[in-house]
Amino acid sequence: MIADEPSLIPDQIRTDRETFRDPSGSLIFHGSRVLRRIHPSSGAAFANVVAHPRVTALMSEGRVVRTSRLDAKAVPEQLRDSGSHFYEHEPIPFSAYPAEWPAPMLADAALFTLDLALELLRDGLALKDATPANVLYRGSRPVLVDVPSIVTREPGSFIWLARHQFETTFLLPLIASVEAGVPIAWSLADPASGLSHEALARLLGFKRWLKPGLIGTVALPSALGNSAATAAASRRAAARVEERKARFILERSLAQLRNRVEGLAKQLRSRTSHWQSYTGARTHYEETDLERKRAFVADALGESGARWVLDVGANTGEFSELASRHASVVAAEVDETSAGRIFERARAGSLDILSMVLNVARPTAGTGWRNAEARAFLDRARGRFDTVMMLAVIHHLRVGAGIPLAEVLALAAELTTAHAVIEFVPATDPMFVQIARGRDALYTDWTRENFEALLQQRFAVGRHVELANGRVLYLARRAT
Repeated sequence: MIADEPSLIPDQIRTDRETFRDPSGSLIFHGSRVLRRIHPSSGAAFANVVAHPRVTALMSEGRVVRTSRLDAKAVPEQLRDSGSHFYEHEPIPFSAYPAEWPAPMLADAALFTLDLALELLRDGLALKDATPANVLYRGSRPVLVDVPSIVTREPGSFIWLARHQFETTFLLPLIASVEAGVPIAWSLADPASGLSHEALARLLGFKRWLKPGLIGTVALPSALGNSAATAAASRRAAARVEERKARFILERSLAQLRNRVEGLAKQLRSRTSHWQSYTGARTHYEETDLERKRAFVADALGESGARWVLDVGANTGEFSELASRHASVVAAEVDETSAGRIFERARAGSLDILSMVLNVARPTAGTGWRNAEARAFLDRARGRFDTVMMLAVIHHLRVGAGIPLAEVLALAAELTTAHAVIEFVPATDPMFVQIARGRDALYTDWTRENFEALLQQRFAVGRHVELANGRVLYLARRAT
């Protein structure tokens, strides 16, 4: 597996600020290794969790990140101290943060978290935290990466202490998406805080009192405010009953949450958008051109030996799916509904595709404390992909976002270590005309001759094919 820090040389160390808030320890990247330092006060408890049969089974299944204890000799010398305990995690190939997920992906992570909580409960364990920030995706499959969030459960406790966090970071953002079309990127701009009951109540207005599902989830918690939080804290202080009854109450509470999320997930599946229906409605492609395009892309990926592909402007995911026959794929698409469909098909087909909501013209910046808790997309992407696909997207960047063509091709060269599969769309193409909106005179640089001249400044063009509709596909190798 490739670590999430491919550019680090072996003696470089970075303490990951995503976990600097955790009192039990910190995450450290050392070269290609992902290490976790556990403070002495938490050492015994963490060791018991990692060795627990249920946790080791979850690790074997790939649902919890594989974690192993390091002996002193295996710890890098500059990290050793007299009291800390060190563990090593299996690296996750690429990190997509919750604010970059489509809504169906957030729903999937929510169901995954609840299922884990239920399984752990039956073995005397619990999740003390329940936030999407603790989940990463390996392709279309979620994995819990915050192993310290698994703790031994106190017998007789019947309240899930992470419930409020689950609601604000999973449930309420999903409700905001379904009921008001609020993008997940907005709701989870701060994945630790998420969306409060009060903020969602303001968004929904009086509508929150009209649906039974919203009254108990949004309207009443918002109306009660601090008094509800105080009452909950008082209940927690005395929350002890006979263990069998406590487990029954917790299981029922988690199951109710799961039913609520599953209902929201079903509503999300009925969504449509202009771009999500693009594949079936496109009239600027004859079937023969589509077949030639598919054949060219498949041959190009095979010829280049692609292992890691970034599909920029993945749209409906048609070519991401084709690429997944050859490689692991990250599909970046600006339209959240389309990205959600890519995720759903990848999940259903167990395809190695990680779907992201991403505007490459304004890629995710570093966010959080000191802009370092969530790393910028370009920092994560550099050196990661041996192939970048930019199919039917460059003209959108040039016309829709106003990015000069030379800059677009410079980005393509930055995003790949080896190859690019790029599509040129002529100014006479119906889609170009549509997005230009009569401003064609502004794009006099948009010619095939200029495109190829600029492309050759960054790449060596191996071969190309011109389709009957005038579009041209290129396989190019990045200049060293």
